Amino acid sequence: MLLIRSVATGPAGQPVLASTLRVVEGSGEQRMQIECLRSHISSGSKVFPIYIGFASAAEITNIAVAPAFTKQTDHQQIAANITAEPVRDWQRPINYDRVDQIAQVFNNSGGLMPNPVLLAKNAFTSGITIAPKRIDSTSYDTGTFIVNVPEDVEDPAQKPLWILDGQHRIAGLSKSAQSGDPVPVVLLLDDGSNSYSSPLLANLFAQVTTAATKLDELHNEWLTYAFDLGKYSAVRNPSGAAKQAFKTVVELCRTPTFRGVSNPFFNNVQFNEHRPANPTYGGFSFKCNALGDLISRHYYNLPVQHHSHLNPSELAAELSHAYIALHQTVGNHAASVFFGKPPSQQTIMQEAFLVGVLARALFYGPTADYRSLLQELKFQNTNWDFSWVRTLSGPANTISKKIARNVLEDALVQGTLPEASGNLADHLKGNGAAVVLAFSKVTPAGRPAKQGKEQYRMLRGATGSHNAGTTTHVKVTEQTSNVGDFEILDAKTVGRPLRYKEMERKGLILSDKYSKPLEIVVVMKHYGDLSSQSELQINW
Repeated sequence: MLLIRSVATGPAGQPVLASTLRVVEGSGEQRMQIECLRSHISSGSKVFPIYIGFASAAEITNIAVAPAFTKQTDHQQIAANITAEPVRDWQRPINYDRVDQIAQVFNNSGGLMPNPVLLAKNAFTSGITIAPKRIDSTSYDTGTFIVNVPEDVEDPAQKPLWILDGQHRIAGLSKSAQSGDPVPVVLLLDDGSNSYSSPLLANLFAQVTTAATKLDELHNEWLTYAFDLGKYSAVRNPSGAAKQAFKTVVELCRTPTFRGVSNPFFNNVQFNEHRPANPTYGGFSFKCNALGDLISRHYYNLPVQHHSHLNPSELAAELSHAYIALHQTVGNHAASVFFGKPPSQQTIMQEAFLVGVLARALFYGPTADYRSLLQELKFQNTNWDFSWVRTLSGPANTISKKIARNVLEDALVQGTLPEASGNLADHLKGNGAAVVLAFSKVTPAGRPAKQGKEQYRMLRGATGSHNAGTTTHVKVTEQTSNVGDFEILDAKTVGRPLRYKEMERKGLILSDKYSKPLEIVVVMKHYGDLSSQSELQINW
């Protein structure tokens, strides 16, 4: 056996911990040895061995690789990777500009990189051995250990060690004049304790990388999902709603067909920040974290009615088939809020449609024929060109989102159009909008009595009157689904309007402090910043 030793020396020329390359004669096998000190950390019931030594950047490059995806990795590949056991390619893509900067800075410029590199065993490889170092021809241990690492691997992904922290440092230094200089290494290696699980290593990676360069939001989301961290931990979220919801997103992205029909979302939910995602028919371009939150909030976090929650694959199939049926039913795709290009398409309406599908699945389970359902709701006869919208920014965004979700949810669950509306687009504009006032008698305690209530429906565009008599407590108790917000104002006030907030909330008691009759106007706010009003004269 031929021994090639690489010894690093201190300022006085004294040897320090070094790396060694052994070549096994006859076989051509190369194994790198790293001489290390060992200590351990005890936490709870576990013991974590830690080895510290030195190796050059060039040597580390030969035996270690970062388990990273690339900027070109497909969304469906990431979705498949994070369902594998062990999880594959879970680190961030390497930034080659940063590598070149490091190489330039440390190219014999008088600087040095003393930061240690964090290494761990590659979960997909074997062959690493650890043994105490002994003095030749004796049984005396030196107190140091030899970490013996296979080096001659053909597939870079099969290198025996993972770089948990320092992939840019190692790549940059290996391209510089300092490629052969010693670099401190910290090795997290089991010696029979089985302490270093893949989720633990991912958690450590997330901890150390956050202090340096924060992970992008999509990477952070699927990384924490893959390793049951954060909100995906069973300890933090015992219901498992977040886990089930994100698994639905994973299935939607990685499954080519559902029930024998091509899935238009295959490879078209965004998991990779560096690649766009565009479902087959247009629109509905969701980031994996946003879609997961939507499904969690509107499905798995809610109780079902007469059955169990669908499993993630079944729910993904529902979303896929509903999207296909929507495309088959809606006309004028190019100008529609669902499939048109910006500025025609509106994310609010796309999300509202999915919320409606989730609500229906919550009530009824799978729907066999979404196309018939949408035709019953006159989707094919509705003008989905919403160029009439004034704005979807600011307060109008919140109001429009609330209205769209309420309207689509009601329609898809009930299977019928709203009363007094021939189609959903007209309803969103405010067609048939109304606010209902309840008039009650007042108890001695000054509260509304439960018995003897009267209601008055203030319809959009109407002007009316109501004699309250002795029912002098008045408040709003109901509004139609196309009213996202409203204000009750004094109709006689000139200039800055007087608002009757009590009537909008807990209720207002009619008394002599108010002019008789009390004239009010209700301003109702609809989708896209449209509004309408209704006037009422109250006598008592």
